[in-house]
Amino acid sequence: MDLLVTTFGEQEDARAVAQLTYPLHDTLMSGFALMFFQHPSLLQFQRAMQQKRRRCNLQTIFGVHEVPSDTQMREILDGVEPEPLRALLPQLCEKVRRAGWGGRFTTPLPSGQHQGTYYTVALDGSEYFHSTHIQCPHCLRQPEAKGQVHYSHLVVGATLVRAGSHQVLPIDAEEVRNPTAESRPQDCELTASKRLIARLRREHPQMALMVIGDDLYSHVPFGEQLQHLRLPYVLVAKPAAHPTLMAAVAAAEAQGVSQQGKWHDRSGTRRRIYTYRILRQLPLAVAGTVRVTYGEVWEHNPGGELLYHNSWITDLGVDEANVAVVVTIGRTRWKIENEQFNVQKNHGYELTHNYGHGQHTLSMVFYLLNLLAYVAHVIVELGDRLYQRCRAQESRQELWAALRTALHVVLVESWHQLLLVYLEEDATGP
Repeated sequence: MDLLVTTFGEQEDARAVAQLTYPLHDTLMSGFALMFFQHPSLLQFQRAMQQKRRRCNLQTIFGVHEVPSDTQMREILDGVEPEPLRALLPQLCEKVRRAGWGGRFTTPLPSGQHQGTYYTVALDGSEYFHSTHIQCPHCLRQPEAKGQVHYSHLVVGATLVRAGSHQVLPIDAEEVRNPTAESRPQDCELTASKRLIARLRREHPQMALMVIGDDLYSHVPFGEQLQHLRLPYVLVAKPAAHPTLMAAVAAAEAQGVSQQGKWHDRSGTRRRIYTYRILRQLPLAVAGTVRVTYGEVWEHNPGGELLYHNSWITDLGVDEANVAVVVTIGRTRWKIENEQFNVQKNHGYELTHNYGHGQHTLSMVFYLLNLLAYVAHVIVELGDRLYQRCRAQESRQELWAALRTALHVVLVESWHQLLLVYLEEDATGP
């Protein structure tokens, strides 16, 4: 919280002094609090409490002295520079690592030339705003044949994921954004991803990162950039999208240089049989210098039913000792979709709710406040023992519903006291 307070307080405010009834710090922190408690009407309730008691929980928990209305917040935040908010993500990641929790997001690669322990960072794009009416100069534009235009905002996320864990940690996000309404060509997910991975390496120069992603990224320019940035990768490769690669796979198979094998997992009716093949030093495209290892896996149950099939390209040295780990790394790509984007959209964060679109930066500012709230929740789950005691008693959904109710009727002095009130270990009352 101290990091947010400092950053929000240092944010440049371009408004005239006469317009500073609601300081930018208070407005940003109010927006963050709204996302943190997943409560679109939070500001309305806290303004009422402030009028009645001269203080409110936004002041005691978040240091907000002047609570704006929803309309005032949107007007103030439209035009705020998003970069200082985004820059909080790598700082929070570093705090997680220094606290000793980074190991929850690492995967050891047991053998090969890249043997070591890696933070697997999943890349993926997600649309968080779409309309056929509301627009701004920075919207992406998709016209239909009949003339109707679809306006949207997208981000590319970079998120630490690990197989077997539901916890994920977003460490960066890049907006897919047109500079002007007349921009041609328009910005796109792949171009934004290139900006993102360059910044990832710049902001985490010594961090052992491994990039995973879908077939969109399995192309020569992106692969060359990953190699230049010292970022090993495991990327989905759909056969239909890579004719040159698949021709090389067929030629290598005909020459008998494919390595094939099996491994087994679990037992009884839950037993799984994995069959794989590995082919090395294959060209990804006719042009370009990228040579890749191609891996393909089939998963069957004891009855022989095919449960899963996929293929990847990688620059890792894949062998019999590490193929299961590499396949597992490749399969964790879906976690950024299910454990982050899906949660943000459908499980309380209301990412696609129209908090406000604006004409300048409001849409991205709200996205980043939403994402920072998500990261704050991850950190609370990792390290707040009082919160962990609360979670032991209730589901996450029930706990946060109870905390929101308490915010309406109980004036507390801190987040810590709010949790004690929930646990009935504090005598504070309405």
